[in-house]
Amino acid sequence: MRYREEREEVCAYGREMLDANLTIHTSGNVSRRVEEGVLITPSNLPYHDIRPEDVLLMDLEGTVLEGDRNPSVEHKVHLACYKFREEIQGVIHSHPQIGTAFAAARVPLPAFLDEFGVFVGEEVRVADYAMSGTPDVAENLVKALGEDSNAAFLASHGLVTVGRTLLDAMRVAKMVERAAGTYLWTMALGGPAELPEDARSFFRQAFQIFRAG
Repeated sequence: MRYREEREEVCAYGREMLDANLTIHTSGNVSRRVEEGVLITPSNLPYHDIRPEDVLLMDLEGTVLEGDRNPSVEHKVHLACYKFREEIQGVIHSHPQIGTAFAAARVPLPAFLDEFGVFVGEEVRVADYAMSGTPDVAENLVKALGEDSNAAFLASHGLVTVGRTLLDAMRVAKMVERAAGTYLWTMALGGPAELPEDARSFFRQAFQIFRAG
């Protein structure tokens, strides 16, 4: 079995996604880039039951190169991310409770906190709606990501975060969920204050530096 350590990493982040309440049961999926393509969690298998041999190896066109299980139904989303931005090495598709509320309401989450702009980006936009598992979901997602964000909501569905590593993608997922909750609390206080433009400009530059590694 090739890429054992990398497969174990995918398994570990699947468990972390579940344990951090970023998803429930078998919802969502985790992947990372490798030399031959992508390692991705299988469909409909509880995260604490996934073993390295259950993780599938796919090429960027979606052909399964190694693995007996079915790949996640949203594998097209992951592949589209890797094709879209070459620095992306890890993708996490989660279903966090507060973030999914933003996705369901089709409400973007702005960069209203300092470190949010550095690690998450300019804004968490909402991708246009498409049925799960269709190519349109992947196409709409990369449009929403653009070059200035590491996260996007899937309309009426959930959250996708990307990073130079799976650690980065997980950090962004946790930051988005925490920021989404904070944003709702600020609305009870009249809404978040605008960051000064010079600060926003600095964070945009810092984001591009962070993104490039």
